Amino acid sequence: MKSTKKVFLSIVSLLAAGVTQAHHSAIVFDGTKTIEVTGEVSEFIYRNPHLIIGLDVADDSGNTVLWKIEGQSVAMLRRVGFDRTTVKVGDNVTVKINPMKAGNPGGLLQGLVAADGIAYSMDDSAEPSPEATRDRLEAPSLVEFVPPPEGETWQMREEKTRPDYLPIVSEGLSPGDSTSTGITMGALDPENLSLERPAAGFDLTGVWQFRGEDEWRANYGSYEFKPSPELTDSAQAYFDQYIDASRKGERFGDPAAECYPAGMPRLMTRYGSLMMMQYPTAIFMMSRLNNEYRVIYTDGRERVSENNLDRNWGGESLGHWEGDTLVVETKGFIGENKMAQAGIRTSEKLEIIERITMINDGNTLVSEYTLTDPENWVGEWKHVKFRDRVLRSDVKEANCIPKDNLSLPGIGG
Repeated sequence: MKSTKKVFLSIVSLLAAGVTQAHHSAIVFDGTKTIEVTGEVSEFIYRNPHLIIGLDVADDSGNTVLWKIEGQSVAMLRRVGFDRTTVKVGDNVTVKINPMKAGNPGGLLQGLVAADGIAYSMDDSAEPSPEATRDRLEAPSLVEFVPPPEGETWQMREEKTRPDYLPIVSEGLSPGDSTSTGITMGALDPENLSLERPAAGFDLTGVWQFRGEDEWRANYGSYEFKPSPELTDSAQAYFDQYIDASRKGERFGDPAAECYPAGMPRLMTRYGSLMMMQYPTAIFMMSRLNNEYRVIYTDGRERVSENNLDRNWGGESLGHWEGDTLVVETKGFIGENKMAQAGIRTSEKLEIIERITMINDGNTLVSEYTLTDPENWVGEWKHVKFRDRVLRSDVKEANCIPKDNLSLPGIGG
């Protein structure tokens, strides 16, 4: 393989004992074997909880076979210098993988040589870290139970399993860690919470119910934004298809029906409770809509760089206080399977500014939205929505199950 001067820490080191087995599907891979496969990238998903690469590989008969490669979390990849620009669809790459136990074309990523020849754990000049030499542990579900030492107390168990240093400083090894893990203080770090900051304009901790204004839906849109913006040609064509199908009673292309997250701004404009917990450093939200999660960071952190950005349906929300107004700027969205509202898709260029104030003696939140997405509409799209405080209410678990949705009229047939 091509040798280069630029060599990063081995990806294999990230698959050391304990780390790999936290992954939900590690048992399907054969950790005792490694193979190398070369092909053309047909799919590249750089998103938590793990990387996904679709690799078109020519077999011995000259037929193209799709190999499905599973990688690590965005935070783990970031540590080795691997980001969303490392690979793109159409690149010819070589991967080193633990193959599937069942022999299917696919495996767990151990290393990669990118199209530019830069090697990730596969260059002969790379020196493996001590972690890379550790044996992979067998998945706990496959390990036969062995009774612990007789007379061992939980205190003894805690002591022998205790980390070398406490508190633990994350290195981004846990699924769901942000790409800034290990660099930026966490929003709930005691050190971060204890820093002096200007007082917040208000405290929105509580449960909030969306005000639908249903009797005036023609005026204000209820949970939609009316009027719609001036759409681009491609967006208008899709919208017309959507409305035409809907008027015929057909369900048409709504990703939420397939259990994709509704994301922003739909998360904020749906019926059902939205629980909010405010800290000096962040505001955490949990929606009854499929238990979708949102966090607005207010600790002054910098935005994650484009190369390391984990694009998703909720985007990255950074907020600051302007007197009694909370100003939130959100960007970093995924550009597929996402809508702003019925029939209006959004792209990676979507940006949302919210100006949130509190009225009615602290019982109503007023959210003024400004949405821009030059791929789908012209200029700014503005609207105002309300949420009212609700008491004696909690957010319960609510799940979107694809199988259940296929049983709904108009979806599964």
